[in-house]
Amino acid sequence: MLLSAAVGSVRRPTWRQFLPFLLLNVAVSAAVVLLVLFVFDRGDVLPSSVPTPTFDVARRLESAKPTPAPTVPPSPTPVTYTVQPGDTLGAISAKLDIPIENLMAANGLANPDALSAGQVLTLPSSDDPPPPTPQPPGVIITATPEGLPQVIIRGAYEREDLEQEFVYLENIGGVAVMAGWSLYDGEGNTFTFPGFTLYRGGGVNVYSRAGNNSVINLYWGMDEPLWVPGKVITLLDNTGKVHSTFGVPEG
Repeated sequence: MLLSAAVGSVRRPTWRQFLPFLLLNVAVSAAVVLLVLFVFDRGDVLPSSVPTPTFDVARRLESAKPTPAPTVPPSPTPVTYTVQPGDTLGAISAKLDIPIENLMAANGLANPDALSAGQVLTLPSSDDPPPPTPQPPGVIITATPEGLPQVIIRGAYEREDLEQEFVYLENIGGVAVMAGWSLYDGEGNTFTFPGFTLYRGGGVNVYSRAGNNSVINLYWGMDEPLWVPGKVITLLDNTGKVHSTFGVPEG
């Protein structure tokens, strides 16, 4: 009986006894939340958008291309002609349509007769002017008030008739002292001018046949006609410089 009374007298805890613990738990939780919010609020704010770097793709590709090295054109291969038996410089000139003086200048020929079979000639362009022929020491062509002499071949007339055939020359430059000048037919025949002066505007006939020279007529002394179609007449001064050429036409 005594034992039952003692046990029945035990008192249960009430909510008031747990209230301090509940309040303490609420306070600690609130403090933790506030601390977390404070820490995040102090952190760096990330930008809403990060700009994407851009670059010009086409320009990059263009700059990456290697610069081409300049192309050096190859030197043109010179065109040549091999002299055949019986060839003359005049015949070659007529056949290839290249002025005889250009052929002589391109190959360093002072004498148009100095050809041999098998010789290789360099062929210049027919449009290239011949370079000036250097004068040998001691030979001087003096200019007059009218200028240097400029004697040209005007033509070959009465062709293939020995008695009448002649070449006509005219001086359109200064006074020409023509001693030692020569006409060449391209086939080994050369006429050398005697002591002879041709003034500006003057002319002279050079006949193919023999005869007596005068102030307007000179004679080659040939026994057959010279000027047939295709031949080239060349006039050279006493230094070997070509002054004029004339191709004998057909008809």
